[in-house]
Amino acid sequence: MRRLLFVLGCVLVLASAGIGGTEGQIVPVARNLLYVHVPTAISALLCFIVLLMASIGYLATGRPAWDQTARAAAEVGFVFAILLNATGMLFARAEWNVWWTPSPRLVTSALLWFLYAVYLILRVSLPGVPHRTARICAVFGILAFLDVPLVFVSARFLPDIHRPSFSLASHWQTATLLLAMLGTALLAGVWMWWRTSLLCARLARGVDRGALGVPPYES
Repeated sequence: MRRLLFVLGCVLVLASAGIGGTEGQIVPVARNLLYVHVPTAISALLCFIVLLMASIGYLATGRPAWDQTARAAAEVGFVFAILLNATGMLFARAEWNVWWTPSPRLVTSALLWFLYAVYLILRVSLPGVPHRTARICAVFGILAFLDVPLVFVSARFLPDIHRPSFSLASHWQTATLLLAMLGTALLAGVWMWWRTSLLCARLARGVDRGALGVPPYES
């Protein structure tokens, strides 16, 4: 199932690239970055939603699987947050002739990346038993989610150089963007699923080694 969804996600992304390169091109050409920027932004936010739910799940149940799901969501979301900010800087350079400006939308997007980075640093730097680390990271993951609604509010209710939305001139452009968003979100979901399975397998091996007197795997 995971392979099938991965292939489907790749097909959707390639289809969007094909349509975008022919019928769905946006003028000026630099705005075609939207086909990458918007899907990566949505995927980064979706990963944060998974991180929030998994963190709540761990605090409520104490099950290690929830903790590993949160960790996987943070790792995948961190990558998409890098792509979000990188394509955003390229778009800003093309549209406004600056690489960066401290507008509310750009600051909250950069903060999204920073919060992912801090979460991952906490995962490997906190001393103590794994359960304590997991609880601290879960609390941080819940609090950090407050930046997600700020990303939307900043562009819609605060003066900003970043436009709330871009109008698409044709159905082809709309189809390209929708396929790109769906395919990218699907790939993000499969990646989180695969990473969670890998982390849980490593955790199970650590528990088995701990029963033999070997230090267990630290989450």
